[in-house]
Amino acid sequence: MNTAPKDFDSTLDDDAVVIGSTDLFGGFTSLRFNPKDVELTPPATAEMVVKHFKPSGRMLDPCRGDGAFWNHMPGAEWCEIREGRDFMEWETPVDWIVSNPPYSSLLGFLRHSFKVADNVVYAIPAGKVFQSIPYLDLINQYGGIREILILGRGRAIGLPLGFAVAAVHFKRGYKGETRIIYPPNSELNPLKVPIINSPHEDRRRSPGLL
Repeated sequence: MNTAPKDFDSTLDDDAVVIGSTDLFGGFTSLRFNPKDVELTPPATAEMVVKHFKPSGRMLDPCRGDGAFWNHMPGAEWCEIREGRDFMEWETPVDWIVSNPPYSSLLGFLRHSFKVADNVVYAIPAGKVFQSIPYLDLINQYGGIREILILGRGRAIGLPLGFAVAAVHFKRGYKGETRIIYPPNSELNPLKVPIINSPHEDRRRSPGLL
């Protein structure tokens, strides 16, 4: 009988169910769906993320939900476990993945996303990707983080979270610096113009940047 690795969040409710099988964790072969992971992204937030990153080519929303991201990506493919389309069974390469993934199985989602996509943008709690060595090793093996778009506190943007939420752009083979951007409407941006934290760029830009 397989057991979950140390970096897998097993604190799931009794109504959590197995949604598929995978070798993502090496020996641990199942991911589970936690109904409490269903946090639908507010349409305005999803629209801002898509407009900022401008995905193109073959696109995929692996957790379509009610279509908050997908509606702004014409022609995009989609998966949604509640509708019987399991992302863990998706094998076709894509140029971009943009979505809000389940937080309790984020590491597994990242592994599979990195397998099929050249660019991955996930709206997630900002500190999630830095919380453990397995996350950092996985990201380094894939490439790197090109950009972090700070969206604000979860509750301020319509998500039931107290954490800071960001749209994180992971890029295959990328080894450059990571830009941290506070958009004009961010509660953390008193200047109300885009702020870029980068050693090689002016920290204040015109609203046209986004």
